[in-house]
Amino acid sequence: MKETYLTKAQRAWGATLPDWVQVLAEEADRTNARRVATRIGYSNAVVSYVIANKYPGDVEGVAEKVRGAFLGAKVMCPVFGEMDRDYCLDQQKLGDTGASSVRARLYRHCRGLGGVEKCPNSRIPEGQR
Repeated sequence: MKETYLTKAQRAWGATLPDWVQVLAEEADRTNARRVATRIGYSNAVVSYVIANKYPGDVEGVAEKVRGAFLGAKVMCPVFGEMDRDYCLDQQKLGDTGASSVRARLYRHCRGLGGVEKCPNSRIPEGQR
């Protein structure tokens, strides 16, 4: 019988298994790793590495996406108001296309540009545009 993602997570993380990793593994068991990866905006490999407690990248970034996508984590956006945390992180990646004033406001708030205070939910490093 094939080992479940939850069993892999429990073995890899032991007593320190975070709630968000447990939810990630349970969702991968319920659907599949590809769907979970697509939902959080990462690759299948990242999902597998996180479950195996071997991901060398930004684990907290993955955690925030999982919390928003599967645990209902919300943030208060200065432009849109309340939104899911994973959607907030997706919006931060988008550039200022000049297509709308809302997109431009969001771009400035996520980065603290143009005389506006940087949003406390932003994960964009200082000076990065």
